[in-house]
Amino acid sequence: MSPKQKQKHQPVTTGEETIPSLIVQSAPNTHVARAARRVYLSVQFMQQLGLAAGDHVVVKGVVRRRHCLAISLNPTNRYVSPRRRLPPTLLAYSNLTRQLIDIQLSNLARLNADVKLGHLAHVSQLKETVIPAFKVILRPLAQAEFPIDEMLEVYAKEILMDVRYLARSHFVEFQYFGKQHTFCVQDVSGGIGIDTAVCTTVFSVSRDTKVHVVPFEVDEDITMTDSTFAPPSISYDSIGGLECQIRIVREMVELPLKQPEMFLQYGLRPPKGVLLYGPPGTGKTLIARAVAAETGSHVIVVNGPEIISKFYGETEQKVAVARELWCVERLGYCLSKIKSLQQLRDIFEDAAENAPSIIFIDEIDALCPKRDEAASELEKRIVATLLTLMDGVSSTATTTDPRRSRFIVIGATNRPNALDEALRRPGRLDREIEIGIPNSSARYSILATLLRNIPHSLSDDNIKGLAAISHGYVGADLAAVCREAGLKTIKRCVSVGGAMVEADQMRVSTEDMRNAMAAVRPSAMREVSETGCNVPCCALFSKKIILDVPKVYWTDVGGQQVIKQKLKESVEWPLQHPESFARLGIRPPKGILLYGPPGCSKTLMAKALATEAGLNFIAVKGPELFSKWVGESEKAVREVFRKARAASPSIVFFDEIDALTVKRGGDGDGGASVADRVLSQLLNELDGIEPLVNVTVVAATNRPDIIDSALLRPGRIDRILYVSPPDLASRRDIFRIQLRKMACSQDVEVEELAEKTDGCSGAEVVSICQEAALFAMDEDLEATEVKRTHFLQALSSFTRRITPEMIKFYDDFKNRSGLRSV
Repeated sequence: MSPKQKQKHQPVTTGEETIPSLIVQSAPNTHVARAARRVYLSVQFMQQLGLAAGDHVVVKGVVRRRHCLAISLNPTNRYVSPRRRLPPTLLAYSNLTRQLIDIQLSNLARLNADVKLGHLAHVSQLKETVIPAFKVILRPLAQAEFPIDEMLEVYAKEILMDVRYLARSHFVEFQYFGKQHTFCVQDVSGGIGIDTAVCTTVFSVSRDTKVHVVPFEVDEDITMTDSTFAPPSISYDSIGGLECQIRIVREMVELPLKQPEMFLQYGLRPPKGVLLYGPPGTGKTLIARAVAAETGSHVIVVNGPEIISKFYGETEQKVAVARELWCVERLGYCLSKIKSLQQLRDIFEDAAENAPSIIFIDEIDALCPKRDEAASELEKRIVATLLTLMDGVSSTATTTDPRRSRFIVIGATNRPNALDEALRRPGRLDREIEIGIPNSSARYSILATLLRNIPHSLSDDNIKGLAAISHGYVGADLAAVCREAGLKTIKRCVSVGGAMVEADQMRVSTEDMRNAMAAVRPSAMREVSETGCNVPCCALFSKKIILDVPKVYWTDVGGQQVIKQKLKESVEWPLQHPESFARLGIRPPKGILLYGPPGCSKTLMAKALATEAGLNFIAVKGPELFSKWVGESEKAVREVFRKARAASPSIVFFDEIDALTVKRGGDGDGGASVADRVLSQLLNELDGIEPLVNVTVVAATNRPDIIDSALLRPGRIDRILYVSPPDLASRRDIFRIQLRKMACSQDVEVEELAEKTDGCSGAEVVSICQEAALFAMDEDLEATEVKRTHFLQALSSFTRRITPEMIKFYDDFKNRSGLRSV
């Protein structure tokens, strides 16, 4: 039990005794097992009862109204006309509410204590004798998707030992086989000669306790729809990395649902709609469900694509809705899904009658597309119907009974620009909240939230390290990583013969997480596959954009130390030392151009840069971006940078960029060619209105003279690096790298080969090694090594492709253009 600085609420008198009553709120994030037995109290209250940190207490719910109704208000003053002066008690409501929050419990602890958020509870010292548990019987709340065996019982025993205290009908939850499962304590026995008939008896779990798990059985008296068997629902504690968005959603949703009369006192209309938008898997639906669970609201979920009907007029009249009734009997919100056909207007009427209510419309863009772009009259009628109903929601806020206005519409989409503009105006969807790709700190919070339900051996630094390298991963991806890591742990701990290992060893390790991360690709980096679609843009995006993280390191690139250092300064330093850039008031380079003769490792260094910096790598085949369809080439460029922003920090690599960025006006027809429009789009993406944050453009070319000068100015391509043919030291490094992979005789000298390949590019050096191996195979197919004579044969038949005229061309270009080159 940890003390927390909060003010104390007045005690509540109930019959013969005075019960110190406290207002309940959710506990801070912590490990689920420890959270089930931890209570957070104010220092003043602990002093009043003579408690100390670590003492055992009993928490029980008090049958009483919520704290918002426990304030001394006259019934006639609850719905005051906006023109009347506010009562002093209402003016002090916000300050008083903050003072009433005295006790913090986790979701599972609130369920076991039979107490709800915002309700009153009383705390007393544990006076009854704690009985050592001899045998504990657990029962899953749903049909098990895993084998009920000794391994499960050993793992459940470890969880119960961490919980330490329990009673009959308590709930326990833990992660198993990659999913969260909830169990009910069906029975507890204290051994021979101990009377444990009273269900309130408190038991302690130790190493000597036997734990058995029985299969799930449907009971007529206790079912999943019974509140006593309801599992804990989603809460704000179970969402990581979205603290700012949750705070805004709570401001927009909770107060209008709980206290709509407050808005009437000030003559304001409560917010009637919230739009959550962002990429898939970022937590939009999860936030909506958490709001519904925490507020105990009646929820109607409308899946946008499911309501379209093939019959004329049926879509407006009937809609397939999954109505989720979140019952608040034991704070484990009971979930019963009732699928039926209802009129669209009945949904809003049902929400008003069952207030407080939330209408959650998932994939709202499928339901309300732009009417001027609608493919049929059906879509226009759907939009018009929903707009009318949304206006009806706003009008209910002006009625004399504010209880009918205690419902709100929450929409979720990953295509906000596809929504009709009339729906996005104030009065319908009042606030738009972006749920974006998580950054490093948000990913750390998400991983910490997910891993607190999983036995693991990761330290805080390990979790931060995983968050730092998981660029582009959203919440759903990280949840998949944790599930995959759990499966890898189970496979590692269970031998082929089925032998069990110690429970302490069944913990997810850092290596398990890294292996799982290698198996689960981030959503932002997943590319569409070939589907045979005839739409030009589908084939365009799948063929021309390659999303990958190459496994090339600086040690694989021979020589070019100056170029490597410049690349590190441009890309790695802003990620590793952002405080230095902020302190000096400078920004990292947006673009880097590598130019030089063919085969001098320009592409290879770009791949090594992405790998060493831990960035997502997006390789674009420049010439293939062009399309015969008008507008598709520019759209492809926008798609490249959209994916790069979603997967940031990332590198966009344009190979042969000269094919995309030739000097404008070269076609001579007086009009803008496709190449000119593509160049203009590229310039706008690099230095346009929308900022390019944590995205570095790396381009390679061997024809820098035909690139448009607008692209080479500072602010777009900030660094222009000349990659020259390798010198003697660089060729020596390249030969060492290649010969490490080959079986060579003792007479092969790296220094001799490096001297004989003067003027060769790196690709030509690699080609000489391959030719030498082929000469060895030509001489004897059973050859076990490559000899010096084979290398000399390869050198004698090799023709250098980098001529002195080519070197002079690059030198003249560098002197003539005056570019910032190394």
